[in-house]
Amino acid sequence: MINFSKKQQDYIDSSLEKNIYLRACPGAGKTEVIAAKVSHEMTKWTRFPAGLAVLSFSRSATAELSDRITKVRRGNSNIFPHFVGTVDSFILKHIVTPLAHVVTGYAGRDGDYTLRVIGPEALNFHRARYPISHQTISANRYDWDAAAGQYLFWHPSDALRRKLNSAVLEGWQIRDLESAKQRFNAAGFATYKDVERLAIAILTEPKFAARIALLVERFPSIIVDECQDLSAEQITIFAHLADLGVRFHLVGDLDQAIYGFRNCFPETVKDFIARIGCDAMPLAENYRSGQSIVDLHGKLINADKAEGRLDCAPITCYLVEYANCPSEVLGQFNALAAGHDDAVIVARGHSTLARLRAPDPEPGPVQLIAAAIVAFNSSAPGALYSALSLFARYLTANCIDCDTLGEDFFFRPAEIESAETWHRFLADCLSELSKHGLDDQEISWKLWCKKLKDALPRLAAVVCNEAAFQPILDTMQTKRHPAPANQGQEKVGDVAQQRNQAKEGLRLATIHEVKGETHDLTMLVSSIKQGEASHWKEWIADPQSEAARFAYVASSRPRHILIWAVKAVSAPDREKLFALGFQSYTG
Repeated sequence: MINFSKKQQDYIDSSLEKNIYLRACPGAGKTEVIAAKVSHEMTKWTRFPAGLAVLSFSRSATAELSDRITKVRRGNSNIFPHFVGTVDSFILKHIVTPLAHVVTGYAGRDGDYTLRVIGPEALNFHRARYPISHQTISANRYDWDAAAGQYLFWHPSDALRRKLNSAVLEGWQIRDLESAKQRFNAAGFATYKDVERLAIAILTEPKFAARIALLVERFPSIIVDECQDLSAEQITIFAHLADLGVRFHLVGDLDQAIYGFRNCFPETVKDFIARIGCDAMPLAENYRSGQSIVDLHGKLINADKAEGRLDCAPITCYLVEYANCPSEVLGQFNALAAGHDDAVIVARGHSTLARLRAPDPEPGPVQLIAAAIVAFNSSAPGALYSALSLFARYLTANCIDCDTLGEDFFFRPAEIESAETWHRFLADCLSELSKHGLDDQEISWKLWCKKLKDALPRLAAVVCNEAAFQPILDTMQTKRHPAPANQGQEKVGDVAQQRNQAKEGLRLATIHEVKGETHDLTMLVSSIKQGEASHWKEWIADPQSEAARFAYVASSRPRHILIWAVKAVSAPDREKLFALGFQSYTG
């Protein structure tokens, strides 16, 4: 049995008849508190068939909540009439699906009128009739943005995405896009933004008032975990429900709002909290991290003083510096991580993490292929990502004569729409090469390159279901692949292993991926240059910025040790970092 603090227990005992904002600092134990609250309400619930809705933003978070609730209820997993799920699933299932056929004209499939939600990378043949900026636009690659007052487009190429979103559309083009959306929805498809748009239309349409009144009776109270991740559209939906009498308990920390690209802004959530008159109930005690870590990440966003754990070492925040590439600090990371089972390296973007996986900025063609095959046959976390990235880098530099979409898209040729098809092609090539002995890293480079020459014709076995694939394979077979200079007699593994720095058990992740997690040790890696909120100077420049919140989220993950890895700094800049609470680590 958990011994809750007075403030935690006060929330567990709070009334569902009031709107409440439970501000939970990092490590406040909010998941356990929510589980105890929900279990407490289920035990005394008398409003059947009405129920309580408990919502979060990801399937993993929902699964964890469900597990915790079941545990508190001593194995009882029957939650009816209550609902535990994602915000998206609640809106789709309980607001949109019952009326989807009316608002979209969807005829359904075998009596099922549920819209199928698809992402922008899916192949979809419901498209606008007329190109925009020479691009034919699929209906799942654009959505209406009410805040911007325009359609916003998605494209895997950043340059083309910017071009599309800067285009000034004529009235006939807007009508064409609207028509494509209508056909798309009428066929039973939707984007997540479409679902939210349809929900708002349903909630504001007088003829659906009786149906929405039933929904309010069905779910008179809603608990939203990680409420700082609510988008403007989701807040509009919940504001309508609040106006009709639904009570909300909003749980989260506005300083952990890091989804600006999804129209999730702390100011908007703060306005919603004020609009529905929430009582504030703060949880300011951090049961995860030592006091030095709590003090440091609090300074990033000018947070009020919070209490941390008292059973941690007094020095737990370290600054490490690299001269040219982040991979230079892996040795220091390993030294500090010794004895800790859960040590994670975190960065703002995949490009910085890629420098840790493949630190040599100029590997030769055969080194790239060899390193890719090493990673492809490894079971280490992140190895498959590394394998596909390395092989795609080789193809881009040596075999592809067209525009590619960059590192985050595995250098996919722009004309290949399906990411899955490209990934499968890369994996099939590596699988075929591995079959012919190129996974043997104990032979010399000279012998390995001979095996590569013999194996290349066998790539004819790779299925080429895109016209762009065959020229890539043909070009690869025309290339000479000599052994690295002065290394012909050295073992392939001795060199290729340097390209695959991710050791067994080492996890590399983005800040978004670790949000909500707890680690023993976290190393946050700053990019080499400023841009996209990935550099330490951006993290400390403005406590109100999203960049500061990125650093706050990442720096509040560890229990015992926090490391910032930065490109070598000047003495004055080093003092700024020391003022936050860091100490240099040179071991």
